[in-house]
Amino acid sequence: MIDSIVNSKTFCPLPFIHLATRPNGDVRVCCTANASGADIVDTKEIGLVTQKGVKMNLRNHTIEEVWNSDSMRNTRLEMQQGSIPNSCKKCFEEENRGIKSKRYWETMVWRDRLDLPDIVSKMNIDGSMPVNIPYFDLRLGNLCNLKCVMCSPHDSSSWIKDWKIQTPKYTDPMLVQDQGWDRTMDYTWYQKGSFLESMHGQLEHIKELYFAGGEPLLIPEHYNILRHLVDANHAKNCILRYNSNGTEIPDHLLELWSHFKQVKFNFSIDAYGDKNDYIRYPSKWDTIVQNLHKLDNTPDNIIVNVACAVQLLNVKYLDELVDWKVSQNFKKVNTKEYGAGLIGLHLVYLPSYLNVRVLPEKEKQLVTERIHNLIEKYSSTEFDNDPYGKQRWLGLIKYMNDENWSHKLSATTEYLTITDDTRNTDYRQTFDLEL
Repeated sequence: MIDSIVNSKTFCPLPFIHLATRPNGDVRVCCTANASGADIVDTKEIGLVTQKGVKMNLRNHTIEEVWNSDSMRNTRLEMQQGSIPNSCKKCFEEENRGIKSKRYWETMVWRDRLDLPDIVSKMNIDGSMPVNIPYFDLRLGNLCNLKCVMCSPHDSSSWIKDWKIQTPKYTDPMLVQDQGWDRTMDYTWYQKGSFLESMHGQLEHIKELYFAGGEPLLIPEHYNILRHLVDANHAKNCILRYNSNGTEIPDHLLELWSHFKQVKFNFSIDAYGDKNDYIRYPSKWDTIVQNLHKLDNTPDNIIVNVACAVQLLNVKYLDELVDWKVSQNFKKVNTKEYGAGLIGLHLVYLPSYLNVRVLPEKEKQLVTERIHNLIEKYSSTEFDNDPYGKQRWLGLIKYMNDENWSHKLSATTEYLTITDDTRNTDYRQTFDLEL
């Protein structure tokens, strides 16, 4: 019975081993589950963990309370019954288009690291489980030094000032509706004693910690958690994983990393040169290049990947970023296990008016042509057969072309125009796009 659950077509290990937060402390089944409302009503509520209909937040609830809440128990039970939970549909949609989803690769990773049948066997009849959590995805607040074009104050404190200037100017209904930020929310939840106490109680069980933004390398509590793991002699059993803008990489962090089993650093780079500076404003390309080379010369326990968030502005220019990355002859950036030796890709679902499906058909045709040329250029046995190689690039094309969201273009152009007015930038000059 247990083996049939673990090997079923609807199984994902995450509800059985994993807890994830949003920057405001809300808990979600996983980060991809929380994107499952992107093509419905641009909601960020799907995938959130609730108890009796109330969102659970680590500001008010302990890890123990969240772990066996209604949402977590029901998600496990649905998978046991062979059903696809509503919050999990995004992964299955990606897989139907040939994209290796988060569900796919997390399953591949964890079936080799843990005895998943044994873990699942400990689930009670009501879906509850022992609170021994090996994998955390922590977004410790919204402190960030960048204001990326696809972001908001919810994920970046640097956006707050501009957001207050821009939102009164929006007229498109989609922009008016999609504020993306609860001004009353306390983004310092992770400083609360109850969370820190719960977290310390889990240290001996942790096999992987995933930190993302805000910008984790700017947040003192991130360093405190690492130091606790080192001092408790648990670091040697723990893998660290990051999504980071890579603008700040202090030497004392590299010293901390030396104690951990492995560090997987996903460096968020979305385009080459000034296009990246526009998207990840106000980053500077020279700093990005310098820090990527710095990471390329770190000890062997550190793995580095260029992780590209694919959206409407950059999808046409992914080949430029790939060509640049290959030309640098990095020793350890996106080795063939990661991104098939090129770059890693993940789709931007929210805000949906920056999703690749919004592009006009003429631009989609150009993107399709450029990606096919890229695939042909880098074709090899390894690239063609790697699940994160040719298959993923073809899956991106299929996803983009499957649906026409051009009705969102008015929101796209209004948003970019108002953002440009605030920043004194011009997307029309930086990107040769007909929107």
